[in-house]
Amino acid sequence: MDADRCWVVIPAAGIGQRYGGAHPKQYTKLKGRTLLDHCLAAFLSWSQTHKIVVALSIADTQFVDSDFASHPKVVKVNGGAERVHSVANALEYVESHASDRDWVMVHDAARPLLQGKDIDALWQTRLERRAAILARPLSDTIKRVDKTGTIEHTVSREGLWGAQTPQLAKLTDLHLALRAGLRSGADITDEASALEVLGIDVGIVEGPAYNIKVTLPDDLHLANLWLERQQ
Repeated sequence: MDADRCWVVIPAAGIGQRYGGAHPKQYTKLKGRTLLDHCLAAFLSWSQTHKIVVALSIADTQFVDSDFASHPKVVKVNGGAERVHSVANALEYVESHASDRDWVMVHDAARPLLQGKDIDALWQTRLERRAAILARPLSDTIKRVDKTGTIEHTVSREGLWGAQTPQLAKLTDLHLALRAGLRSGADITDEASALEVLGIDVGIVEGPAYNIKVTLPDDLHLANLWLERQQ
């Protein structure tokens, strides 16, 4: 029987509107390497990576300068209007080259600090589950706020977790879930949300504090500090 294979999908077609800047957020430099290249490096260093499918904007002119643009394990596909469309496009490619036993991890191009041990911990869950994600329990007090900026009430944080990536699933499950979600117009904010709609249980693996998503310029400063600590 063939060993389980793991494909990696990185949606990188966005322009990072909240981040601003002269170029898409995924090409922002962190210690001399783009956020996207940090992500690629992490998965290319992980022994179980079969192929990495990067979904890029059709107008992208910067990936050609990536440290890994010509790497034999890196495949490029056209992205879509939103993250979910980019992931769906990547999965179309994967499914045409994969087997029923294959798994897929989807990772944000703006989470550059992922380490191999974190990927390993998520990968191990496949022995007991069909899907799982990295996440962290919420520690801040959560407030529900109305449109005027006034607090309506405090939300109990018991049982609340903040989702991270990678998010792992059986390839066939995730592709089916995304297609069904897009057809129904469901609000798919991450891969787990699509799997939930399909009724597939998704497990949690506690992720590290350093697995931050660079969304605003201040996040880049924090990522620099974490990277210095890792190094």
